[in-house]
Order: sequence, then structure tokens, then C-alpha cells
Amino acid sequence: MKKSIFIAAITLFFAISTFAKPVNIQSNIVISKVIVADSTEFNEYYGSYKMIDNQFVEKMKVFFKAGNLYGQATGYPETKLTRKKEDEFEETNFGAMITFTRVDGKINGIKVSVQGQDLLGSKE
Repeated sequence: MKKSIFIAAITLFFAISTFAKPVNIQSNIVISKVIVADSTEFNEYYGSYKMIDNQFVEKMKVFFKAGNLYGQATGYPETKLTRKKEDEFEETNFGAMITFTRVDGKINGIKVSVQGQDLLGSKE
């Protein structure tokens, strides 16, 4: 009995795999690339940035936590930064774009674009 069930299952498997036709299914799925932060790869961004001419945000701190890069402005909660391209990150809680600036290849500042304003800071 077990032998006949086994033979029937094998026969069915080969019949399905031999005569089955591929089905072309169209989909609206969009695959996006997410770049995951690495603690050593992103260490040049870490630090404190003194915000220039801004009475609402004195400093912005950038750090690595739980596999992600985070930013935290003085008086605001920490928030995850998602890398979009080199030196450019997105923060979705407040809808901000964070761009790090360089001089001679080294990070020297930060620009936070949020709610139609650009907040500038220099690395301490």
C-alpha cells in the first residue's frame, strides 16, 4: 500500500512538472534598494553638529544604534536616518533630508532640509 502511494505521488509530481506551463503574471510590485548602515562604514558621520543661526535647534547628534544610523536634534526624539545616496539621508518622521558636507574629503558640516527651510550646522 505504501509503495503504491509513493509511486502515485512520484508519477503525479513528474506529470505536473513535465506538462505544467509557465504562467506570466503581471504585477505592480516595486522593488527599492535600501542601504543598511554599518557601524564602521558610517563612522565619519558620527558626532555633534552645532547648528548655525537657529534658535530652535542648537545641536544635532548623529550616532549608530541597533544596526541603523540615527540623528537627534536638541529637544527632539532620536530618529532613524535612511541613506539615499552618498552623504544624503532621509528622515521620515519629520520629512527631512539630511545632507553632510565635506571639505578635502572629510565631513565638516550638515544641512537639514525640513518644512521648506535649510538648517546648517558645523561638525564639532
